[in-house]
Amino acid sequence: MNIELVLIDLMTPIRFFLLSFFISAYCTAQDSLNCSIKLDSVCKLSLRVPVFDFPQNTISQQRYPSMVQAEAFSTDLYELGYWGIDGFGDKLFKRKNKEYTTAKRIGNFTFKYLLGFGFSKYGSELPIPLGVWAHEEFHRSVLAVNGISSKNGNWILHRWDGTVYGVSDSALYNLKCTDNDQLLYSYVAGVQFEIVQNQKITIQDFYKKRSLNKNSLLLYNAFYVYNYFKFSTSTLSDSVKLLAVPHESKNASERDFAGADLTAWAYDMFWPDSSYFIRDHFPEGEGVNRRIGFSELPADAQQFLNEQKKLSLINFLNPAIFFVNRINIGRTFSFNMLASYAPTHFGNAIGVHVPFKYKNFDFLLNLQNYNNYQHKMYGLGVALYNYPFSKKWSGDIAVSLWEQPLSFFEAQGVKGGKVEVAAKYSFNKNLQAFFSFSAKSDGWQIGDPYLKKNESFQIGINYTMQKPI
Repeated sequence: MNIELVLIDLMTPIRFFLLSFFISAYCTAQDSLNCSIKLDSVCKLSLRVPVFDFPQNTISQQRYPSMVQAEAFSTDLYELGYWGIDGFGDKLFKRKNKEYTTAKRIGNFTFKYLLGFGFSKYGSELPIPLGVWAHEEFHRSVLAVNGISSKNGNWILHRWDGTVYGVSDSALYNLKCTDNDQLLYSYVAGVQFEIVQNQKITIQDFYKKRSLNKNSLLLYNAFYVYNYFKFSTSTLSDSVKLLAVPHESKNASERDFAGADLTAWAYDMFWPDSSYFIRDHFPEGEGVNRRIGFSELPADAQQFLNEQKKLSLINFLNPAIFFVNRINIGRTFSFNMLASYAPTHFGNAIGVHVPFKYKNFDFLLNLQNYNNYQHKMYGLGVALYNYPFSKKWSGDIAVSLWEQPLSFFEAQGVKGGKVEVAAKYSFNKNLQAFFSFSAKSDGWQIGDPYLKKNESFQIGINYTMQKPI
């Protein structure tokens, strides 16, 4: 893959991103020109709880949660944390019978941002449904749909070390022999969690004005992905391979299934026909040392991984990271835009996502560029969210079409798509029940563990809480 050509392809959306940023800054400073839409209330809490997800909740190798549930539960817990931070900041800086000055407003914003970033960075490591837990669940979901059981090593009922364990060397050997693309997907599914969470938070929070946006979480997630690539392309990955040995179990199944996700990904992507067992023997223990150091990769794999590190900076092209959550054009139209990069089993996917709102209708348009080693292909997605059918019923519909590389070295592509529909019933202004169905062809889509054809059904509840402005 030629990184210069990829960057040239991205220049148009990057220019659009910069133009959007400056327009938004101008509009923010010009309320008297009606660049902002005046609202009576803002959303201070929004929870989405998928209670049941078929067929993933019925897979014996995983049971619960599914990939969709893992992302939703993690986002909900971040929501609760930011809700608490929002209320705490207001209690400190907003006092009854005292003027809410500009200095207090800035102090309140700064306090909430710093506390939110600390919660994102340090809270994510806790063995509860937050960042690292969901990252590991994304790994587990891909393994599970391929018949491999595993455990989350960042869960209070298991252990607290940021691993996926309980997988034998023979299971990984068999997966590589039968379908190396599925093994590659299991490696990179982890960092896809941070990427898809940023997409969902940015897009869904765009449609409703929030009392406290999770800008600091978006920044942390983008940095997390870049930093993982930075570690994987440095000599530190070689050092950790040696230094970690005394702290890892002699039992292969008790060790992390990937070791280091991204170097393992590059290793098996560039050597798809090699035996899984050509890895080094684990010192004074059973099985192979699953950790791959950067220096062990062939030169072309090292170059490729360095290119991916640079491309991961695309995830910072999100105006919401820089406090631009919505760009208002007049009183009836608003939009935003974010770019995304995700490593995949065939190479990478680079996307531009444009949520926009016209009057009371919520739309989404996204364009995708799918790249393997030497070829690029494209995809398109459109969606309509929160469409009101009646006073009680509303619905969503999303359609994605694609042509994706079949694998990393293949010139052949796979054409397909995915359709998602949802119906939502409102019990009152705060509580909804939802029913959703999706059907996809062969192909990859972020946030979905299946590379083959699949149909899924979910039921759950949504809860929102408003507060007056």
